[in-house]
Amino acid sequence: MTLISRLKTATQMAVKAIGGVDPAAEASRVSRARISEYQKRHSASVIPVDVAVALDEYAQEPLILTVMAQHLGYVLVPIHVGEGHIPESMEAVARRSGDTMATTMRIMADGIIDDGEVIELEADLCKLQTAVSHGLRAVRARIKTGGTP
Repeated sequence: MTLISRLKTATQMAVKAIGGVDPAAEASRVSRARISEYQKRHSASVIPVDVAVALDEYAQEPLILTVMAQHLGYVLVPIHVGEGHIPESMEAVARRSGDTMATTMRIMADGIIDDGEVIELEADLCKLQTAVSHGLRAVRARIKTGGTP
């Protein structure tokens, strides 16, 4: 599926989540007709980023922005993930970092990275990313409240 097709599908999902074309138009700076064009596969019109942000915000899920991020090789991670104490979160980050580095060194030792190794490394990196997200959440909660999360 092409990027344009994926954006059209994500736009359709966001519009549906909001409740249709009329509420989507009300939530954004564009007209009802323009929202319809952004969803049609035969239309060359693609949703602008600011409109995508507005629709995703009203849909309460980054449906369109996730497609954009994935196209660029990124994933979106929510700021508010899980609970945790700062020391426990930092321990998890350190543990996952060590595991990821060990996997990386083992995989790169022979100078060749095969498909299975890429999948393994991706899994380790995702686990590390989750640990870091939890750590950030704990630290930000402490900053925001001035107390122990």
